Amino acid sequence: MEKVIIRRCENYDLERMREIIRTGIEGLGVTPKIWGRVTIKPNVVLAHPEIAPSGFTRPEFLDALLYEIEGIKKNELPIILSENSGVGIPTARMFKRAGYKKLRENHPLLKLSPQEEDKRIKLTRKKGKIHKTITVARPVVDRDFLIYAPKLKSNVLVGGMTAAIKLNIGIMYSKERMYHHHYDLDQKIADLLEVGYPDLILTDAVEIALGGNQMTQHGHPLGVIIMATNPVAHDAVCAHIFGLKPETLEYLIESYRRGYGPLSLAEIDLSGDVSLEELQRRTQGWENGFQPVHELDINFDIHSGEPYCTGGCHGIMLDWLYMIRDRNPELYRNLPRWTVVIGEYQGDVEAERVMLVGSCTRVIGKLKTKKLRKIKGCPPPHKDLILQFFLKAGIRAPLFRFDMIMDSYFWGPISWLKGAIKNIGSYRISVSKHR
Repeated sequence: MEKVIIRRCENYDLERMREIIRTGIEGLGVTPKIWGRVTIKPNVVLAHPEIAPSGFTRPEFLDALLYEIEGIKKNELPIILSENSGVGIPTARMFKRAGYKKLRENHPLLKLSPQEEDKRIKLTRKKGKIHKTITVARPVVDRDFLIYAPKLKSNVLVGGMTAAIKLNIGIMYSKERMYHHHYDLDQKIADLLEVGYPDLILTDAVEIALGGNQMTQHGHPLGVIIMATNPVAHDAVCAHIFGLKPETLEYLIESYRRGYGPLSLAEIDLSGDVSLEELQRRTQGWENGFQPVHELDINFDIHSGEPYCTGGCHGIMLDWLYMIRDRNPELYRNLPRWTVVIGEYQGDVEAERVMLVGSCTRVIGKLKTKKLRKIKGCPPPHKDLILQFFLKAGIRAPLFRFDMIMDSYFWGPISWLKGAIKNIGSYRISVSKHR
């Protein structure tokens, strides 16, 4: 049976977290395996003290983790912190905003490794349904021990929850990240387990992020650390904490079907000092925000076409609207009136202003409007949605601010150039040594 350990941790107290992580590693039996080149993958899609303060792995948590790993591996090889952030913001900037750069003061072996600036390797894969090849940063593959340190939070693109498995989207080279990021997203996520299969999972659920956009949503105290070695078992337990059924989360079902781990609690050895029932009572009534985008009570008149694309245009649009609700509720309540069409909509559309979201979007019927705008992409990434809604509809999302623009359009090209220079002559290897 796969082990999952849940330990009570009400705040980010260093010594308490160190004790929990140390005994968790021992309880999972992986202490002898931690040696050589260690790579840690956190979740830092976006970090910002004002607009994204809760949706990333906290530096205090990583501080405790690093102390314990350093005490176990006992060599001078660096510990790599490897991540690829989202929304077109360079990871190096997110490392700074998340407070990760200060970690090097206590941990001289720590190396911060933005994946877009790293040496990349193209892997051929045996089990991939969406990705027959995948380009990843070298530290994800060229390592002896891989640790995932996710932030437990809700995510409307994957049925309502992000935990360990969804973290794998952040191991992909940016150009491949949005490939089939639509109704195939669950298959895509399961594909990535062949490369991104962690040896240890240590989840920051001291404060979780819930109910809105995956990056900007607000924090809620849950007061636990979750530890495991099997990502499917880990995520199945996390689903129960959220009040979700694992068998309704498509990426979990697909991962289970491919033999990556169990879904049933009967096949999971669950232990610790806080019960699943207590956590379910604590989260009862917490809304994860997962609902059809056209059901939102807003000034937009949204027409959803088929297929409803949870991981694509419909989900990205819902996530963008939640970004506004999270950090500018006044704007959310007073959005300008637009008719928005997403997907292939069967019916007539007559409105003053119409916005078509997504490359495949079209009206199969009569379309009558004075102002027609379109945002392309399959799906359009958050960065494009933020920019295009500003340019075409005058709607300024919370991420459309000077410091974010500088991060994206000034520091972004510098980061891209560093990676391009480093990857002249990159090569292909087999993925046979992975799962």
